[in-house]
Parts: sequence; structure tokens; C-alpha cells
Amino acid sequence: MTRTIGRIPRLPPESGLNIAILAMAADISGTREGAEMLAECAETLLANGSRAEALDWFSRIVEGGEPELAPHAALRIGDVLVDEDLEAAQAAWRYATDHGTKRVGKAGRDNMKVLARHDITPRETPATAEEVVGRAALGRGRLWVAEGDLDAAAEAFGQASDSPILEVAAEGLAYLGSALSMAGEHERAVPVLERAIATGHRRYGPMAAIDLSSILSARGQAGRAVAVLRQAQHGEGWAAAMAAVNVGVLLARELGDLGAGIAELRQVSHSPDPLAAAGGLFNLATLLEENGDADGARRAYQDAADLRQPMFSGKSAVNLGVLLTRETDFRGAEAAWLLALQIGTPEDRARAQDSLEQLSLLGDLDQARSTVEGVDLNDPDLVGTAALQAAEHFLAQGDIGAAVRSYERAMDTGHPLHAAWGAALVGLMFSYEHGSRGAEIGIGRLGEVGLGPLEARAWFFHGVLVMRRGDLAGAESAWRRVPRTARDAYPAATCLLWAVHRDPSQAEASFHWVLELAGDLTEDVVQAVLQLGRARAEQGDRAAAREAYELCHRLAARSGDATLMEQVRTAMGST
Repeated sequence: MTRTIGRIPRLPPESGLNIAILAMAADISGTREGAEMLAECAETLLANGSRAEALDWFSRIVEGGEPELAPHAALRIGDVLVDEDLEAAQAAWRYATDHGTKRVGKAGRDNMKVLARHDITPRETPATAEEVVGRAALGRGRLWVAEGDLDAAAEAFGQASDSPILEVAAEGLAYLGSALSMAGEHERAVPVLERAIATGHRRYGPMAAIDLSSILSARGQAGRAVAVLRQAQHGEGWAAAMAAVNVGVLLARELGDLGAGIAELRQVSHSPDPLAAAGGLFNLATLLEENGDADGARRAYQDAADLRQPMFSGKSAVNLGVLLTRETDFRGAEAAWLLALQIGTPEDRARAQDSLEQLSLLGDLDQARSTVEGVDLNDPDLVGTAALQAAEHFLAQGDIGAAVRSYERAMDTGHPLHAAWGAALVGLMFSYEHGSRGAEIGIGRLGEVGLGPLEARAWFFHGVLVMRRGDLAGAESAWRRVPRTARDAYPAATCLLWAVHRDPSQAEASFHWVLELAGDLTEDVVQAVLQLGRARAEQGDRAAAREAYELCHRLAARSGDATLMEQVRTAMGST
């Protein structure tokens, strides 16, 4: 029963175990000396947290059949797998009970008694060494899948698929096909999955059919995939129930029969299996929403969410929230996203949290509904404005992290004003600690999210912000970062540079181009000149301050904006 060593165990350096000696021990695992060395290796691996590797070496002892240590190794296999696979653990403990020493047998019986106290019916049928080894291979394969080591998992599932125990072999084939599919080795996966289906196992056959149908569908063989799934529906377990969901999706999306697909999904939505029912409802809702039936989609999303099945209910709650925001039912959307936080996957929870943060930017939801009818929360102007306002609120509360996140949310909108302002404000906050490099990092985030052309505007706004602090040199430095190729931000920056260098006529000439090419920057240019006047006054240069104020007044007048003109008059009257 010995196997060739195909995988060297990852032993800690301080273990003192010699790989060459262990290789020899594996070849003589049926002897007392060999089994003892393998047991030492397995226990060392287990203590080091390498459960899958430990299972492999405990299994080798069981395969070797050493009369005393093989049952003890089975006992340890059960201990390792009790939280992963109760069926495998019971088989291992039963084998240890029936074949072990008095001490090992008592330990096995005690473990079974613990299960009984937790209302788990202990296994009564004997277990063979072949079953223990096969189920241990399945267990370590699943552990390796969880660790992302698909090659090791495939090796373990391959061993299980050769088991003389039909159920173990069928499960091994199903999981081997799945691991190969996950690794992208579809050519190898297809015959393995077909073998799993051919076993006729009512639970693992449908599992293999689900994976095989995905491969066939990706190859453009949707009709064959539906046939495979129809066969799987005669089995049992979650895969048999989910086969109907996949049939409905394939009919509607791949074979172009929307009516048949919807009918199939409506039928499976009444399945006694809650996972399949939730899957049917989620896919039904998406089809209905895509085809204009918002009422039907809303009901299906809600019903799927109410089933509280993480795989589909969280996604349904997230989508329901999005649908409700389009209908300006912000309260309903809030409730849906809060539910997603409770029942969803990590991805669902992240989407729900982000949506709730955006929703919070609207302030009072009832008031928002009455004033924002028909507005999509994805509207860049709405989200950008609200994000900047929220950031000011967070700053007032001293929550710097939340403020930065709100500024970044404004950046994400891509809005020519709000995104650039958000980047400028992040740059300003970073500059407090890291100087000009911090400003570069903050504003550079626009380029990282594909909004590089807005960096010029962000540097213009950064100069405006620095000017508000009276830092004329810092403002000039920022405005000189605006390239000539920025047709809108460059005239605005040039106008202010001329103002700083006390050349009002050139500043007014540049302002003509601001009005022509960057009308949305007009107010910021005028306000920056006003701030320049205040900075000059604080420096005690009354003549330069008066010059800046007069320039500000002329620019405001040329803008033709009566509101801006009044703001300037009021501000100048208070200076």
C-alpha cells in the first residue's frame, strides 16, 4: 500500500528531521521503525500548522498497516479532520476503535461519545484502512484548495479517485475535475468530470455536471451543457438543485430563449433547497431588470434577500438597493444595504458599505427624496458635491481619515470640478506632513485612476488653497506646475501668476481666455485674487493690496456674474 513520495514535506529547520531518512521510512512504513519516523514527521508538521502535509504522512502509516501505529495514525487523522469533514473523522475514529490498542480504542470511543452528546449519530458500520486513507486524501485536497495550492490538491484528489470505495472514488473524481478546471486545465478536467458523472453517484455526479457544464458553455456548447445539467437534476444535494438554476440562465443568455429561461428560474425559485431558491430568484431578478420589469425584479431581489443565503442573498440585497435608489426610495435602499452587511460575502459587504457611505452624503433621506426625485446616486455632479461637503463635515469633527475618503470619492466621480478639487484637497492634506512631495502624491492619484488630464486643474486648485493660507510662494509653485497643454487650467493659472507678479494688465488679458476656455474656473480665479489682496495687506504692503483688490473688482465685473460681483463687494467692504 506504500506510495512514492511525490511531495517533500515543509519541515521547520529546527525539527532535526532528515528528508532522506523520511524517504526511506516511507518505503518501509509497515515496519515499527518506519512508522515511528513517519509519525514523528507528521506530528512535527501538525505542530507547525501544516495540517494537509501531516494528513499525508499519517495516511502513509495507515497504508503501511503497522499493527499498533496504523490505528493510532487513524485516530490522529480523525482529530485533524473533525472540523473539516465529520464523515471522514468518524471513519478514522471507527477504524482506530476497532483495530487499535486498548488506549487508542478508548480514545476513539470517547470521541464518538462526544459526537453523540452533540446530537450527532455515531457511525456504527466498520471502516477499512482504504476508506480512511481515501477520505484523508479528500480532506487534505480540500485543505490545499483553501490554501490555493491546486497542484497539490489535484494530486490528493487523484489518490482518492483510485479508491476501491465507490463513494470516495466518485467524490475524488468530482473534486479532481473541479481542481483541474479551477487551474484552467480544461482538457484534462473534461474526461475526469465525465468519469465522475458516469459513476452514477447521486450527489457527486451532479457536482461534476455543474463544472462540466461551465466548461461546455465557455466552449460555445450551451446545448450540450443544458443536457448535462438536465441529467444532473435527477440526482440529490445542492448541485442537483442548482442545476436547474444554471439551465434557466443558459436558456435565457446562451440559447436566446428568454421565456423558457424565466419559466425555469420561476420554477426553481420555489425549490425546497434555500440555496437553489435564492439562486433562481437572483438570476430571475437580473433578467427581469434587464428587460424592463422593475416591479418583478424588485420582488425577486427582495425574496432572494429574505432567504439569507450568503451566495446569492447578499448580491440580491445590493442590487435591490441600487434599483431602489433609481426610484428615489432611499430609505428602502438603506435597508437593503444594511441587510447585505449582515448576510453578504465580503465582496457584497464592501459594495454595500460603499453604497451606504454615498447615501449618507445626501443627508436627511426623506428630504433628499423630495428634492432629488429621479437623480441617480451615480451622477458625478451630485456625488462629487456631496462628497466634498461630507469631507468638510468630517474635518470639523476631526475625522481626518473619513475626510480623505470623501475627497477620494469626489475624485472617483471624474467630474471636472469636483474630482480636481478632491485631488487638490488630498494633496494639501498630504503636504502638511510631506511637503511638496505629499501634494504630488495626492494629486497623482488622479493619474492612478485614469483621470490624468484633470491633474492640471488639481494643481490650479492646489495653488488657490495654498493662497488662502497666505503662502504666495507655494501658490506660485503650484500654478507653475500647470502645463501649457492644459487649455482650461493654464489661462487660469497664468492669470494668477501675473497677479502675483503685479502685472494687472497681463492678468486681465489672461482672464479673457479664462472666460473663453474655462468658465467654470472664473469664480475661483476672482476669489484667489481677493485672497492675494488680503495676503498683501497682512504683509503690510498696502499699495500691493489695493492693486490686487482693484484687479479683483475689475475681473468680477468682467465675469458678468452679478452674484460673484456682490460677493466681492461684500468681501472688500469687510477688509
